[in-house]
Amino acid sequence: MNFEHYISLAKLTAPFAIDSSWGQGRSVFGGLSAALVLSHIEAQTGLNDKDLRSINVHFCAAIISEENCQLNYQVLSQGKSIYQIQGQLLQNGQVKTQLMACFGSARESNAIIKQSNATELPAVNKGFKFPYLKGVTPELVQKVDMRLTSKDMPFSGSEKSEVHGWMRFEDQPNTFSDAGILALIDAWPPAVLTTLQQPAPASTITWNIEFIQPRQYLKKEDYLYYDCQVVQAELGYAHTEGRIYHPNGELLALSRQLVGVYDKSNKVKAL
Repeated sequence: MNFEHYISLAKLTAPFAIDSSWGQGRSVFGGLSAALVLSHIEAQTGLNDKDLRSINVHFCAAIISEENCQLNYQVLSQGKSIYQIQGQLLQNGQVKTQLMACFGSARESNAIIKQSNATELPAVNKGFKFPYLKGVTPELVQKVDMRLTSKDMPFSGSEKSEVHGWMRFEDQPNTFSDAGILALIDAWPPAVLTTLQQPAPASTITWNIEFIQPRQYLKKEDYLYYDCQVVQAELGYAHTEGRIYHPNGELLALSRQLVGVYDKSNKVKAL
């Protein structure tokens, strides 16, 4: 089933299962679970007409494919312009993904700082399509079209701890929603993995993303550009910072992640 199918289910209240084609290691892809919770919040509260400003995500436990999930939400505060809402994805009563979303209505303000000139991005056709290798790469790689423009692949023992490239779904939804952007960002392998010399598990533990508003319209066929670097890594954890760009080079979102690295020696190559 494609991304749009699950988003349509998330807008309802009935439990549903996620098939194994969205697998990532021993769990369902975390970016999908975050997108589902966000879509549920927007549909159930009617806040999809407000600007999404920030999201904080905690991936609390592995989501088991082919088992029913339940989505819920709670409005924590509702002011004149700011709305803060908590949402969860649960299985068997256990919280698997916890999300806090902040929506903000536009207000008049004298604080106006425009973005600098748009960033010059490489052409999409210059990117190397991230391959799906059965038993090696996660199943979800079949769902996302990632065009790598950075030089180093995961586990290549590189001295550079960065990942950048273009992204969109293989089966692109008709609308390029915030939930879609959220899922795409988390599809990339953690940038720290380029520094390792052999395969090792890694997973996002916490994730903060801020959406830039207003923004240019995104067409169905557009790719987004992802640019992520490791700020620091040691003792089995890595801190990363990413930027997401509109195809015209304008900044769309800022992303920060705490990543757990589970290589055998529990040591990450010095960055």
